[in-house]
Amino acid sequence: MIKKILSVFTIGISIITAAIAQEHQVSPDNDVMKLTFLGTGAPRPSTERYGPSIYVEAGDHKLLVDAGPGMRERLFEAGGFEAISGVDHVLVTHLHFDHTVSISSAWLSGWLFGRRVPLRIQGPAGIKSMMDNIKYAYQWDVDYRVMVGVPKEGTELIVDEVSDGVIFNQGGLKITAFQVEHMPIDIPSGKLLGLRGETLGFRIDYKGHSVLFSGDTRSTEKSEINNVGEGVDLLIHEVQVPSPGATPEANLANVSLSVHSTPEQVGHVFAKTKPKMAVYSHIIPPGTTAAELERDTKPYYDGPLTVAHDMMEIILAGDDIIIGERERQSDGKFEDSKVLEEK
Repeated sequence: MIKKILSVFTIGISIITAAIAQEHQVSPDNDVMKLTFLGTGAPRPSTERYGPSIYVEAGDHKLLVDAGPGMRERLFEAGGFEAISGVDHVLVTHLHFDHTVSISSAWLSGWLFGRRVPLRIQGPAGIKSMMDNIKYAYQWDVDYRVMVGVPKEGTELIVDEVSDGVIFNQGGLKITAFQVEHMPIDIPSGKLLGLRGETLGFRIDYKGHSVLFSGDTRSTEKSEINNVGEGVDLLIHEVQVPSPGATPEANLANVSLSVHSTPEQVGHVFAKTKPKMAVYSHIIPPGTTAAELERDTKPYYDGPLTVAHDMMEIILAGDDIIIGERERQSDGKFEDSKVLEEK
């Protein structure tokens, strides 16, 4: 549900009302695809930008792309207990803590408050080991709750280690994984340092709509994102603005520029792929303003650009791209949530 609509992008830009937005509800009977930015920050703590996580709704599908710090609370804000229990699929771009620390919440909170199907988790090599250890760490918790009456159904995990190519294709939703450049390198030579594993981006297609999630990456003219992302409706890309000065902290912060993308680098990606709407998220540092990012990107890309913030909502419906604010749910009572009703 949209509280306030900022704009709709078709051929031009115009202001629309919440009443019009109300018509665009997610249903298996239509092509509506809805994204809610639960967190648009990065590892640095921020009360304005929580850790990276995006909630995707399309037909019967409700999934998360990454599960950073604060994901559960933002998801509860976005849709109450129904949203928490409704997510049954998590895409993990890579194993950094700021993208994975709330996976346990997606699993256990979803189950405790009503999910009765397995939670599917798809991510790069290493995700099985991570989830095996998380399951082991919380086995006492699960055993306890089952013993006092919480149904065991929903505690199951389906974990897939994935790489390039189509990793999911059901119910009109197709998910494609691709490689991104976020593995550690020797800065002077640019050569990989040999850390095990991979880092991924994802493209989601649903009934004619397409959204690309870059994950964390240092995108260049040779990046696979330039091919996978060509002409998508939304291209959601991370960004890092170099820290000024020469303090030890600034120098340490700038080390990560070897595995993240500056506005100039992302601008070239946007110009190459020509999405209907370019979107910044996973913003480093979190205090960077939309005006700063727009200014630094404009010399390289002058197409439609949106800087995401926590609880921004983007709806794809027909030819429209509608950008607004997700209405925050009231706290509500679990007793009144009806999430346990037979569907």
